[in-house]
Formats: sequence, C-alpha cells, structure tokens
Amino acid sequence: MAGFEDEGVHWEGSRRGLSAWKAYKRAKAKRFVELNYSVAWYPDGSNWMDVFVPERHHAKQAELRAEVKFYREPSNYGIGGGRISKLTIMTRRTDPLAQVAGQAYETIETLFNYDRGPDVDRFHENPKARKLYEHVLRELG
Repeated sequence: MAGFEDEGVHWEGSRRGLSAWKAYKRAKAKRFVELNYSVAWYPDGSNWMDVFVPERHHAKQAELRAEVKFYREPSNYGIGGGRISKLTIMTRRTDPLAQVAGQAYETIETLFNYDRGPDVDRFHENPKARKLYEHVLRELG
C-alpha cells in the first residue's frame, strides 16, 4: 500500500498533501468555533470531526452532537455527492447523580443518520439539530 504512517494513521499521498489536510481541518475547526460550536478533532490524517453544543445541566440543555466523516474529494456515497460520507446527529443527556450511584445515567437519541445513504431523519423534532446539519454541510460537505 502506498503512502506512509503519521501519528498512527495511514496517509495515502505526500507529506505536503497531509500538511494541507491538517491545515484544512484546523481552519474548519476554527470556523465551527466562530459559529459558537465546540469541536473535537485532532490535526492528523483522520477523516473524523465532532461538532457539538455541550450539555448544560444548569440550563437543562442536552448535548447536541454531530459526528462527521468527510473526505478531501466529493464521493458518490457522500451526502448530495459531496465529501461527507457518514454523519450522525444526536442529543445526549446525562444524570450525574445516577452515575455516582452506579445506575444507568445516559440517554442518547439519534436525530439524523447518514451512512453512505440516509437512515434516520427526525429533524422535525429538533430545529437546532437541523441548523447544526446545515452548518456541517456548508462547511464540510
């Protein structure tokens, strides 16, 4: 297999291409922060990034998270023929008291899932999830 290993990730292409990819991911992460989201990412050759609004217990606000797999080039399997091949948008609620007590403490609801094709679309239940979807598509799609 051509390419090389960098930080535990196999990269197909040149070191210059990897540097460009890392810069692209960094710029996109910064853009999501400008849009008032938090971002979980690593400046390596992986194709994954999480964009989210953290849970806020004091405001009774669940976490809203998009887990995104995206590529350098558009794909036939991407959303609308674009670069995003996998996208899950979910809400997550935790109960810290239940966690301390050793009980089930987490509730996750999938609002949207695309894995080389549409699987779940429950945006009508959460307008903020639709807005997150639109930002992810605009920035990474």
